[in-house]
Amino acid sequence: MAKRKYANRRDWERILKNRYAQVRVQTEQFSGVVALFQIDEVRAPLYKKHKGEEFIVADAGFAWLQYFPDNEPFGVTAMINPEGEIVQWYIDLVDRIGEEEGIPYMDDLLLDILVFPNGDIVKKDEDEFEEATKSGELTPEQVERGWREFEATLERIERGDFIYFDLAKGHYEQLKQKL
Repeated sequence: MAKRKYANRRDWERILKNRYAQVRVQTEQFSGVVALFQIDEVRAPLYKKHKGEEFIVADAGFAWLQYFPDNEPFGVTAMINPEGEIVQWYIDLVDRIGEEEGIPYMDDLLLDILVFPNGDIVKKDEDEFEEATKSGELTPEQVERGWREFEATLERIERGDFIYFDLAKGHYEQLKQKL
């Protein structure tokens, strides 16, 4: 079934030391929880590849700014390097967003979208979604909604109607003060 991802990344063994802050935001632009997961010490950096180029998304000094919207079919994570630059956006299509003991979480629907600072957009984990569909892990309703929301979210990103790209810097600065 869907993997549950907590804002404070409590089950992430790679991370040895971190700080965490969150705030509930209620504005015309965004309604939900914004969380900052600041990585202070790791067992090993987390590397990813894009177009043959290797880059780091998690290491000491990195931060993950996470959006848990009240009324969207996704969660959004901006991965930020020690210089304060966003190295990638990770959009998780979700089955639901909730809260447990005051910490927001998302139940990942397996379909993901990556957006890079140069504008590249990558669809991710479509194969995992298909496998979960075939194995019956996902209900027909989840499958239909997943594909529909995946395409709708891609369209929003491509037409420049994805407010999270504009909100991130301000929320990052605000939450850094709370660490």
